[in-house]
Amino acid sequence: MIKFFRKIRQNLLSEGKTGKYFKYAIGEIILVVIGILIALSINNLKNYQDDRNEEQILLQNLKQEFTKNLNELNADHKINLRMLEATYQFLETDKHLISTKRIDSLMGQLCTFATFDPSIGYINQAISSGKLDLIQSDSLKIHLSQWSGELNDLKEDVIIRREHWLNHLLPIIRKHIPIRNSDATQFRPDYLRQKQITPLSVSEENYKKLITSLEVDGTIFDHYMNQYYVFINEENIESYIKRVLDLIERELD
Repeated sequence: MIKFFRKIRQNLLSEGKTGKYFKYAIGEIILVVIGILIALSINNLKNYQDDRNEEQILLQNLKQEFTKNLNELNADHKINLRMLEATYQFLETDKHLISTKRIDSLMGQLCTFATFDPSIGYINQAISSGKLDLIQSDSLKIHLSQWSGELNDLKEDVIIRREHWLNHLLPIIRKHIPIRNSDATQFRPDYLRQKQITPLSVSEENYKKLITSLEVDGTIFDHYMNQYYVFINEENIESYIKRVLDLIERELD
């Protein structure tokens, strides 16, 4: 093809048709430019389609990871709700009407809580590799960039709850009654054991001192408030995850 165009130009020059030669040359340049533009357009279209295909894979994987996190969060949230309700019942119930067995049960429940441990492998990989830029939705990208911040808010309250439970609540319960006695009152489908610890028999006076102690009451109240802050953060994260999943669903083909 190039030889064909060159031969035409040579014939025009040899015939002295300079004007036509320049017109033809200009036309040839225009054709070459058009060809280049078409090639670039085709290449850009292919790259665009490749990006959209990769975006769909990214969205599917993010959907899977966030759905898994939502399911785990819901399970943990139910456990923490039971703990919150048990703590509230201990603080609000007439202490003179609580049996020793009921106290053991409440102590077991308020010492049983869950910590949300999300899967973050895929989203971290997507962020570090820059693949989040493939996502066309600005709203979704903004929400995904806030994921670590949402988790940090919860993490702070979880640490406060654990430290108070470990350093204040457990020691003060141990001063009055055997913590092992709560084991027989608990049933956790996610935490089944083949053997159960045998309760210890102690004087009912120990239980009376526990439930009438202002120090115990204040320590359990602090535990209630710590758990309540965790509970609120879990609800906020639940709403956040649902929003992210909704935005992902809108972008999926």
